[in-house]
Amino acid sequence: MSAQPEEMNPGEKQPSTEEQLAGQFYQNSEWAKAAELYEKLYTDAPVNFYYSQLVNCYLNLKDIKQAEKLINKQIKRYPRQLTYVIDLAYAYQASGEADKAKKQYEKGLKNLDPFDDKQVMELATAYENRKQTDLAIKTYIDAREAAPRAYNFNIELASLYAKKGETEKLLNEYTDLIAVQGYNYMEPIQQSLQDMMQEDETGSKSEIIREHLLKQIQKNPDNLIYSDLLIWFFVQKKDFESALNQTKALDKRLKENGKRVMELARTCMSNEQFETGQKAYQYVIDKGPQSELQLFAKRELSMASYKRLINATTYSPEQLNALEKLMSNTLKEMGSNDQSASLAIRLAHLKAFYKNETDTALVLLETFIQPNAGLSLRPLNEVKLEVADIQLLNGDVWESTLTYSQVEKAMKNDTLGQEAKFRNAKLAYYKGEFDWAKAQLDVLKAATTKLIANDALELSLLIGDNTAFDTTGEALRMFSRADLWLYQNKAAAALATLDSLNASFPENTLADDILYRKAKVVIKQGKFTEAVTFLDAILTKHRSDILADNALFMLATITEQQLNNPTKAMDLYKELMTDFPGSLYVVEARKRFRTLRGDAVQ
Repeated sequence: MSAQPEEMNPGEKQPSTEEQLAGQFYQNSEWAKAAELYEKLYTDAPVNFYYSQLVNCYLNLKDIKQAEKLINKQIKRYPRQLTYVIDLAYAYQASGEADKAKKQYEKGLKNLDPFDDKQVMELATAYENRKQTDLAIKTYIDAREAAPRAYNFNIELASLYAKKGETEKLLNEYTDLIAVQGYNYMEPIQQSLQDMMQEDETGSKSEIIREHLLKQIQKNPDNLIYSDLLIWFFVQKKDFESALNQTKALDKRLKENGKRVMELARTCMSNEQFETGQKAYQYVIDKGPQSELQLFAKRELSMASYKRLINATTYSPEQLNALEKLMSNTLKEMGSNDQSASLAIRLAHLKAFYKNETDTALVLLETFIQPNAGLSLRPLNEVKLEVADIQLLNGDVWESTLTYSQVEKAMKNDTLGQEAKFRNAKLAYYKGEFDWAKAQLDVLKAATTKLIANDALELSLLIGDNTAFDTTGEALRMFSRADLWLYQNKAAAALATLDSLNASFPENTLADDILYRKAKVVIKQGKFTEAVTFLDAILTKHRSDILADNALFMLATITEQQLNNPTKAMDLYKELMTDFPGSLYVVEARKRFRTLRGDAVQ
């Protein structure tokens, strides 16, 4: 067997002064100087790296004779290494000798050993690198026709067909691959199809993919991979209704009892496709008590519907009552246990903060705190944390701080303990105990949870900035009182206090904070145009302050979801990503921007 050319591994040793200088000349396009040094280096050690650099230098110098001489030397030394044959063809092409280039390119195929997979792939790659896509394709096809093998270069051919825009041929390669390999290549196939769909401005390629998958499902009804790919395809295209129909059909055929439908329901909810997600959960629920997933589906539907409502800027009393009924009925079926505790917490929050039924909410949570409820440590303290929140809502400040402290002590080595510590510090802020609150918040700035750390930093800065020049803290005390009114859903009192603050302390340093709090109040009241005015004022007058990115994200959300102006919303999300790259909102802004643009978002 002929020798293979040596490869130089840059990590094996430190480059010599000559190598460094040659590389510098090469980067600066000083081809003659680089060639002189690489000639010496290649003579001393004819490794592939020096050869490649030297050939490129000759070609850039238009010194085709020297390039031809060097390449032929390499061909003679390594006759089975067909990449050098292609290098010579490219040299002829670069010199304008088209006929000689054509013959030389074809020589690569003539000398190919179709039984040598390594040689096949090296030759095809060499063709591809020299923009000879058709010859690269022919290399793989000739090889697999001449010598049957377990792997038929389907992925490589599909990639080449993608470059040529030949979607049908690409899909046929994946079909052949699936027939032999099944799910083994699912991920690269999905990635390839996703890339294609993202570049498909007219939608023609997506339609070809859809038709191809449907045809394969009909031809191969027992091969589930095509059904899975079609469902995945519909999700990428944001066609969740079609995805649900296909998933339900598969579920009925395979008698899976709703497992696959549950997975799709979660995907729908994470993509804010709430109506389709609810239909998916309802499909499982309608299977009846005989389905082991029915109760689980009810729980997930309750949790997802709750998340949808609390994240909505508007909702009707009918929606609120329907959700409360769903959650209550599901909780009765589940009883008191670790799995139902999170649902009980959300139902209690709904009752207390949205329906003003604090006593009923506390009674509900008390049943989960009792020893006979059988809760383990973490769920028990999650319930207690909600109890403390409702106690504060009720105005029972002393009871609330005691409960927060209990949770903090019980869960001191857990993020839940950090959350309790933060809420206790915030309670102290509400009470005007700024020194103690700031001391606790400064500790929490190093919290393991980024959200807690960021919230602690934000509140600590608010206290520090507004007590530095006003040591009495009177303006901040009035502001914190307004914050407490907001927490307790006393919007009128909060707005009156904020207006009074501006009147009493016209030179206060809380201008952006006041505008932001007012925006939050009017959003709850459904006054979105008024909210836009407040948020615009922050971005215009206080763009360098800490709340600017919060305001921009809130403005973009209102513009998208309430004012129905997706183009303007895209501009605002892009502005956030560009002007505030360190913001916590960047990830979500990017996701929403891509969704509005029509990208396939995972």
